[in-house]
Amino acid sequence: MAARIYLFSYESQVNNHTKECIQKSLTTLYDIKQIHENVNMIKTDDDITILEKYLSSCFDKKESYLIVDITEQPCRNKTTSSSGISFWMDNI
Repeated sequence: MAARIYLFSYESQVNNHTKECIQKSLTTLYDIKQIHENVNMIKTDDDITILEKYLSSCFDKKESYLIVDITEQPCRNKTTSSSGISFWMDNI
């Protein structure tokens, strides 16, 4: 299976447990690019169900997340927290 790129965004309560859990889960994945504080691009060979399994366990009922497959989408960006996003996306 070829690598896929997902956009992962979340909103959490003021809860360090959630952020620590997310960071721990993200480190187990193939390749991560942080875009903003709560927005990451994730490059992985795993399918979306495995990705959701890692991340959904971190959230309670009041918190939310969004995972979108953006593998084939063009990259347009300005002033992100991370540089080299276009190169990172093209290097699957």
